[in-house]
Amino acid sequence: RPHDLRPRRRWGVACRVAKGGSRARGPFPELCWPEVMGLGGSKAKGDEEEETIGEASSNPLAQGYEDLVNAIIRPPRMEYSIKDDMGPATFSLCGKRFCREDLEIENKRGLKLVCSWWKFTPEDAPAEQLPVVIYMHGNASCRIAAFELLRHLLPVAISVFALDFAGSGLSGGEHVSLGYYEQEDVEAVIGHLRASGTVSTVGLWGHSMGAATALLYADRDPSIAGMIVDSAFSDLMVLINEFGQNIREQGLRVPGFAISAAVGMISRSVRKRAKFNPKDVSPIANGDKAFIPALFAHGKDDAFIRPSHSEQLHANYSGDKELVLFDGDHNSTRPDFLFTRAVTFLYQRLGVQESHCLDSTSPTHGSVPQFDNGLFAGGAAAVHNAEEEMMRQALMMSLNEHYDGRSGGGTASGAAAGEARPQSAGDNRPVAQPATAQGGIPMNELKQGIVQFHAVTGVGGVTAQYYVEAALADGGSVEHAIERYFDSDCGGPPPGYQPPTPEFLAL
Repeated sequence: RPHDLRPRRRWGVACRVAKGGSRARGPFPELCWPEVMGLGGSKAKGDEEEETIGEASSNPLAQGYEDLVNAIIRPPRMEYSIKDDMGPATFSLCGKRFCREDLEIENKRGLKLVCSWWKFTPEDAPAEQLPVVIYMHGNASCRIAAFELLRHLLPVAISVFALDFAGSGLSGGEHVSLGYYEQEDVEAVIGHLRASGTVSTVGLWGHSMGAATALLYADRDPSIAGMIVDSAFSDLMVLINEFGQNIREQGLRVPGFAISAAVGMISRSVRKRAKFNPKDVSPIANGDKAFIPALFAHGKDDAFIRPSHSEQLHANYSGDKELVLFDGDHNSTRPDFLFTRAVTFLYQRLGVQESHCLDSTSPTHGSVPQFDNGLFAGGAAAVHNAEEEMMRQALMMSLNEHYDGRSGGGTASGAAAGEARPQSAGDNRPVAQPATAQGGIPMNELKQGIVQFHAVTGVGGVTAQYYVEAALADGGSVEHAIERYFDSDCGGPPPGYQPPTPEFLAL
């Protein structure tokens, strides 16, 4: 029975972990990849197994906010075994021997990056220097996702290098950064490859976070020969805002200020914990500075990162470019025609010599046990799908249906929030000064803040008044009050706290 690929982080949702996979076909149909790469070619019974990971938090709102932030900077971490899950260290293909070199590289932050390099053995290499493609995974995946590239790239004499980004898989680091720090990891890998003396040209192939990383890195190294950009997002803040808008489109009654408050909270929490500003993760802002030939690809049915992201990226990109929209979603199996087009693109851009390519009519012999690389592609896709669902559920929890209309039928309207009614032109009565609470906070501002705090957190009464009053007294906003509430593990006010406006406790 194959080793299970399980996310390390425990989440309060069901995660479907794939156990099996299908034979994948490539541009060389004569090559039977499950029989070439081998890890016991047993077929899993039932194909998938449903597993519930973790238990629901006792405070679903706090857990919802926490899960949403974690889905961005600390998604489920793939746990796997090099011995059981990485396939054979050597194998034969078309009469040629290939090997997998496992290695570790250190990035600028001193973090360990675990990597694998699939290439010809030295005695069977057709040339001293050959092209290489670096595969860059998404934010809940690992180097195992590169397996499906082997059957497409090795036959055309392009070696495949894959890494676990810092914060992912077996590499060091606690957080991912959706491309911000991952650029440093790519730089470290490229430095190692060029120092090896066995690489002629370098290409990049990224999916989701990995695709965004490729675009962010593109202007730093113009010697990159070409890149495949699969399902990249154009701007991280735009993506986070789209998550909130998707929830409203699905019929959940959430006021607009709740979405903006949640987005602001997420941004501040990410800056505090992972030490980067989400506003700086904007691949589209880099497009006019990059000239590396790029093939953009995106699934037409991708509801996680909409195809419009790739369309905008493609339109804004300054270098030679192509755009391929295919039938599928964010994590679906990519169609053969896309791989064929991507291989053709890389073949041309990386300067592959036809004499170096394998003879696909040659018999394939290998003495190692066989394995189905589709197993691992399925395992990575299962974690991606779980992550996608968790982000949606988490945002719904952090915006929450506890909003019950007390603020005026879905918005914090002036009347509902206690704002003063404007004086008419013919009204000669003296204008009343706004009432103030303790600390000089206007009563209507405090009341509106309490209503908004309750709408987002589901908590009112003395707790809402304490956090809102403290934030406003410090010159902050209700968003700061909500963030402080979650950062304090949803604790109540300190002992002895007396609310200055008891009449607001019923809000």
